[in-house]
Amino acid sequence: MIWNMGLQTGSIAIDPETIGNLLKAGNLRVPPSQRSYRWKDEHVEDLYKDVRGAIENGEDEYFVGSIVGIKSAGKTYVYDGQQRLATSMILIAAIRDRFLKDKDERTADLIEQESLVSEDRKTHEKSIHFILNTEDSPYFQNRILLRPSDTTRKELKKQALARDSHKRINAAAIVAKKFVDSITENLSSSNVNNTLHKWLDFIQDSLRVIWVQVADERTAFTIFETMNDRGLKLSAADLLKNYLYAIADDRRDEVIQKWQSMTGVLETIDGEEENVVEYVRCLWITKYGHTRTKQLYDKIKEKTPNKTKALTLASDLEVAAQDYAAVILSSHESLADRGENVRTKIANIRELGVTQLRPLLLAAFRKFSKAEFDKLLDACVSWSVRTLITGVPSGTIERPYSTNALAITEGKIKKTAQVKADLAGIIPNDARFKAAFASANVSNGRLARYYLRALQRCEDGEPEPQYIPNPGAEVTLEHILRPIQGLNGSISRQKTRKHI
Repeated sequence: MIWNMGLQTGSIAIDPETIGNLLKAGNLRVPPSQRSYRWKDEHVEDLYKDVRGAIENGEDEYFVGSIVGIKSAGKTYVYDGQQRLATSMILIAAIRDRFLKDKDERTADLIEQESLVSEDRKTHEKSIHFILNTEDSPYFQNRILLRPSDTTRKELKKQALARDSHKRINAAAIVAKKFVDSITENLSSSNVNNTLHKWLDFIQDSLRVIWVQVADERTAFTIFETMNDRGLKLSAADLLKNYLYAIADDRRDEVIQKWQSMTGVLETIDGEEENVVEYVRCLWITKYGHTRTKQLYDKIKEKTPNKTKALTLASDLEVAAQDYAAVILSSHESLADRGENVRTKIANIRELGVTQLRPLLLAAFRKFSKAEFDKLLDACVSWSVRTLITGVPSGTIERPYSTNALAITEGKIKKTAQVKADLAGIIPNDARFKAAFASANVSNGRLARYYLRALQRCEDGEPEPQYIPNPGAEVTLEHILRPIQGLNGSISRQKTRKHI
């Protein structure tokens, strides 16, 4: 590959560069507005394996994409490419650790000084070459940049990790260590040194990127949008966030704080920490009606044209995140005064996995009385089972749920009975449900457990057999099937039909 001279046009300068040179220059940092470390094991492994292939094939260079940054007051703020930089730094740190393991502290010192942490010749102050965002920086420094013998790093290994980004950083470090072990396996001491130096040289001289330096954040955000239009990988959540940041102007810090507060709440919901877009869409539906994911970005741009609107939306997203968590997470503190029965119903709805209900539940949680919301939960369990058993397509029920969510927000619907009346032609009636249930073939283990436990509770005379306390995968199908093998299935189905 032939790399041309840099290109400069207006407020954008484009130059060929290497990961090693960027890390060597130092003063790199991720702005508070940018996302935390997101790469999973497979992404880390893919990068390392690709570079390994280039090295083993004798290639002169390997291209890993573009990096967008802004230089300001002697520092370089990285707005795109931080995942690749951080993952490369993790590998370099793992190589340093290997030299330390082999008692070569002098080489380890030089690696640190060149790519990880420099010490000022006059003041002896240490300068980290690449600083992650506020949420990740302390953990990254202690887990990756400190040496394995450091007490702080040792203690860190014993602690439970709360943040998902910290778990991913730790996992990436484990992958990097294993990778370094694999490329030096069965080599003599001299060959180990040669191999590791070969890798460091390749990162320094041949691990290529396109360095895009822009004048300001607005230009950086515009580049994000353009990259997305060109089909490059940029998450919808990043696109939404960056748009709000861009138009917030002098109120950007407020929007950043509110967005981070929102994502912090979402991270408390196991399995939902990456579903930022789905949450934003859910809240948007309660305010503006049915909106598909692919329409969301354009709708937000249309309705949020200035910094005042951006701040309003960010505030709504921050506040509603707690309510969203409450309608998904049965242990949420907002449910403390609503009784165990409500918690059980919310847990059962999540167990059934019908996410199309979420806008409806969110709107009702915020607008309905506690008693009316409880009634809606009853109906939602019934609707979920009936649509699942009869095979109603999710697209068929999503729009009516969304329409009712908007009507609840606008105050046009105040009772569950009104929602039931509107959905009467969509939710399967008793005859259709009974016929489908009699011959149901359920391949999903989670759903099968729920149905069979409900049948067993019905046979045991439970007043509300459809509400399964503490549902979970720890209960196997065999545990349920043995005690009900002698039951009359048709009677159990008939009894359960009355409840769902």
